[in-house]
Amino acid sequence: MTPWNDDKLNRKEDAEYLTAYLLNRFTIKKEEPFVLNIDAEWGFGKTYFLTNWRSDLKSKGCEVVYFNAWEKDFTDNPLLGFISAIDKELKPFFSKKANASQKTKWNKFKLAAAPLLLSFIAKKLTGYSLDQINELMLGSDEASKTSDVDNKATNKLVEGLTTQATNIALEHQDSIEKSIVTFKTNLGEIAKKAGKDIKPIFIFVDELDRCRPSYAIELLETIKHLFQIPRVYFVVATASEQLSHSIKAIYGNNFESKKYLNRFFDQIYHLPPPNRLSYSEYLWKTELVNDDKLIAVHKSGNAYLLAQTALLCDAGLRDIEQAIKILQAIQLTTEERLYTLPLVFLAILKISKPELYKITIPMWKDKFRANSSQDWNVFIEKMSNPESNLDSNKAYEGKIISIISKLLGKTGIKSSEIQQCSAELGDMILHDFSFNQNRQFSILHYPELVERAGRFIS
Repeated sequence: MTPWNDDKLNRKEDAEYLTAYLLNRFTIKKEEPFVLNIDAEWGFGKTYFLTNWRSDLKSKGCEVVYFNAWEKDFTDNPLLGFISAIDKELKPFFSKKANASQKTKWNKFKLAAAPLLLSFIAKKLTGYSLDQINELMLGSDEASKTSDVDNKATNKLVEGLTTQATNIALEHQDSIEKSIVTFKTNLGEIAKKAGKDIKPIFIFVDELDRCRPSYAIELLETIKHLFQIPRVYFVVATASEQLSHSIKAIYGNNFESKKYLNRFFDQIYHLPPPNRLSYSEYLWKTELVNDDKLIAVHKSGNAYLLAQTALLCDAGLRDIEQAIKILQAIQLTTEERLYTLPLVFLAILKISKPELYKITIPMWKDKFRANSSQDWNVFIEKMSNPESNLDSNKAYEGKIISIISKLLGKTGIKSSEIQQCSAELGDMILHDFSFNQNRQFSILHYPELVERAGRFIS
């Protein structure tokens, strides 16, 4: 795949900037580990950004491990998933004959991880107190039947076993601490060889904010404590606002989750929010595959109409995302071809201006049947009211209100009639309907389509 193919959100520049920053940083701070947080809201293309940036870095000779945290969320052991991902990603590097010594080091690295993995398992199997062990060995009923002498003997035996278990646990803890040192040393040596000591190994962590909060926290702890290794650069993508809310769900609303999250990262890079047009084009491309069903009435296409309508209604990026979901549901459940503009107008209005939407629907369904221009003028007044936050000047180029007026002025409208209005509508170029000049495209049922599809939106 060619990196940044169809880059609708203009993320390539951010990736190039970060690549220059991190590689140049490495030249002067090779011995310092580094964890970078890429922060952007849900739906703003973090996965697209990481996967394409990864391809870009690989083309520059960098070793990059991609770890999808959400795919490993089913396990209670983040380290196990990490070792598996690193092993899979670096296998091509170690398969080369020239890297036989590195392969040996890699095997040692995995061997050093074994005690760490066992320690997690041990936590699941231990932790009983003396009384609990005694109860497990005898059972409450049997314990009451035995003599005091027997109980004393049993307690002495259990105490002996517990002492022995404690000594073993201490030895095991010492083994774990040594394993952590070996683990870090080996991975540091691998990173040095893999990057030829001129580039770090990059480990990308994606979809962290979709994980269970407890798993996300354990994963961050693992990165902070086990993977603070020279020549290893972590890049962790999050919707930090959402993740901080999830953490509060565990620790309580008064918990300072943002400060807690920030301690895991050396720096945070905020991906800038896309503009309405870029975001509309991105979502239209990824979510509305069958574009033939939706008829644009502008030379710039459907996504442009969506962006302009959102601009008119002062709708945000999240509103655009919700509108796309409505359009997608309509597209997947109807066979007819539909005008994009009135459909988009209703969807955006429903989400961003629900009160105005409530006024619109009865007029759309009933009043327009009588071809009453007076009722339409009432609606125009509502739209022009400053309290509605609708600004026709913002969408002047598209002349959204004008087109909506033309399309809604009758129960049905012939393509030839639409074409006659082209001069008045400025640069709004209509599709060629010459295949059926007399066909009427009724839009009276569009509210029903939007209403039903809108049930998916919470």
